[in-house]
Amino acid sequence: MKSTTGRHLPALANLLAFEATARIGSVTGASGELCLTQSAVSKQITELEEFLGARLLNRRKGAVAATAVGEEYLKSVRKALAMLEEATLEVQSGRAAGGRLNLSVPVSLGNIWLLPRLLRFAKEQPQIQLNVTTKVGPVDLESAALDAAIMYCAGPPPRHFALKVMPLELYPVCSPELLPEGGTLARAIRRIPLLHQIAALEAWPAYLQQMRIKLANPDDGPRYGLLTMGLQAAVSGMGLALLPDYVAGDDIRAGRLLRLATTPYVSPKSYYFVCPEEKLANAAMQSFIAWLQAQGAAQTPAP
Repeated sequence: MKSTTGRHLPALANLLAFEATARIGSVTGASGELCLTQSAVSKQITELEEFLGARLLNRRKGAVAATAVGEEYLKSVRKALAMLEEATLEVQSGRAAGGRLNLSVPVSLGNIWLLPRLLRFAKEQPQIQLNVTTKVGPVDLESAALDAAIMYCAGPPPRHFALKVMPLELYPVCSPELLPEGGTLARAIRRIPLLHQIAALEAWPAYLQQMRIKLANPDDGPRYGLLTMGLQAAVSGMGLALLPDYVAGDDIRAGRLLRLATTPYVSPKSYYFVCPEEKLANAAMQSFIAWLQAQGAAQTPAP
């Protein structure tokens, strides 16, 4: 079934009524938010269900919940409404001339490494709006409302362009308070608990093997989901962490951390800038990729 425009699109008012009712769980609540009568909201939802030929909501004693079909459709509706609202605001504010990019980055890399550098990009490309969100773990660019992402991964998925931003090189660090008289890495490992990063649980066992240091239980010790959490734990004297220079460099220079070896553990994964191949033709995308390359971002920042 098609709408009167000849396209397979329902009325925007129908989508708004559906989204509000499903989110609030009540036709009454949705009517108050949308400034419509309850009967008007119910009519909008009925029209949408008839247009789709599927039931989207179950109604029970005043409460409303999405059906299985409704839940799946709701994900796409919310994404589409958010993109439409954002594009509208950009046009209204005059920011759309150079285009925009929606970028996801890992939390620690984004906060510590990327965001301080984005001032340069904003000055060089003021006509481009770069929207940055953070994500822990893999990013599915095909289903998310994103144009690109910087990911910690072994390589890009099929049909995606990838630019290596930097390797993940980890150095052993700890608080000076844990080694008041100094000491070797081998000695520190036997005296101090190991702090592990959830995204790189193989790091300590592999590094100890690389350094030819034997430890009965190299997997033991607290685990942290973010590099910045591991940093704070190390600075607080909770243990010995493997951290990259872009995270721990300032604390090393300030004397809050000791680096116990000059040889790093180099992860088999790296940070990659990834985008779907079909988005490479986007002028804003090309500008951002060129800017990343110009930063010399393939090299780990000096400590």
